[in-house]
Amino acid sequence: MKIGVLGAGGVGAYFAAALTRAGHEIHLLSTARHVAPVRNKGLRVTTGDGNGNYTVQPTGISTDPHEIGICDALIVACKADQVCDVVSNALPMVGPETAILPLQNGVTAVEQITAAAGKGHALGGVCLIISYLTEPGVVHHVGGRPAVIAGEPDGEASPRVQKLMEALGDAGIKAKISNDIVTDMWRKFMLITSYGGVGALSGEPVGRTRTNELSRSLVSDAMREVANLAGAYGARLGEADVASAMAQFDRFEPDSTASMQRDLAAGRHSEIEEQSGAVVRLAGPHGIAVPIHDTIYRALKLRDGAGEPASAR
Repeated sequence: MKIGVLGAGGVGAYFAAALTRAGHEIHLLSTARHVAPVRNKGLRVTTGDGNGNYTVQPTGISTDPHEIGICDALIVACKADQVCDVVSNALPMVGPETAILPLQNGVTAVEQITAAAGKGHALGGVCLIISYLTEPGVVHHVGGRPAVIAGEPDGEASPRVQKLMEALGDAGIKAKISNDIVTDMWRKFMLITSYGGVGALSGEPVGRTRTNELSRSLVSDAMREVANLAGAYGARLGEADVASAMAQFDRFEPDSTASMQRDLAAGRHSEIEEQSGAVVRLAGPHGIAVPIHDTIYRALKLRDGAGEPASAR
C-alpha cells in the first residue's frame, strides 16, 4: 500500500518505520526539522529492552504534500486539536478512495477530518502505544506490542479497513477491526481524559493518585461523567466500562503520567482542549453536567503553552 503518515513525532515515526520494514510504500508529511535527518539517516527505532532495534528508509519525507501525491490511506499522527489543519494541508494526498485513520487521544477526529476532507474519508481509530522521539528520526518504543483498533464510523466491515489493518498486521502491530468504533473511541477517551486530568490537576503520578482514596474516587467519578456523556453521541458505556478502565489504570506503572500532564507541567501546548475541554464543550448542547471535567479544564487552561513563546502558540 501507498500510505501517507501525517506527522513524524513519536507515534508517526514509529508507524512509518514499522510499515516501511513490512515492505509498504511509506511517505511522511512533516515539518522541516525532520526532513534532513530522515533523508540522510533514515528512521531509527530503539526499544526498551534494547532488542529488536532497527533502521529503515521510508520511500519519502517532505513538507510538500504535492510532492507525495495521492495515497491509498493516510495515518494522522498529530495532536488532537491539530487534526483539521493537518488534514487540510494534506489534501493533495487525498484521492476519491483515500481512507484517513486518526490515532489521537480524543473523540472529535472524525468530525475534524470530515470538515477538512469531506464526507466518506474518515475512519475511527484507537491507538495503544508508548513511544517518543529522542531526536528527529529516532523514536524510542518503550515496550509491549502496539495495537490499533479501527473501523468505519457506521460499523461497516469495508474492504478499505480490512486492507489497511492487514498492512498494520504485516508491520507487527496488533490490528483489530471494530464494528462499534464510536464506543471504542469513547472508552479510551474516558480513561485518558480522566486519569490524565486528575494527574495534571494534582501534579502527581499514577501511583499516588490511585492509592489515595480521594484522588482515586475523583478519577472514577470523572470517568462516570464521560460515560454518561458518551450516550448522547452514540457510544454505549456503563459501570462495567468504568470498572474495566479503573482496572487498566491500576496496571499502569506507578511513576507514569499522561502526555497532557507532562505537557502542562513543562509549559508546552497540550491536548487540554481536546480532553477535558472537549468533555465540557460536548456536554453543553445536551445540558449534561460534567463538574469534574469543567473544574479540570478551567483550572489547567491557564498553564496550556505557558512556557512557549507567544509566537509559537
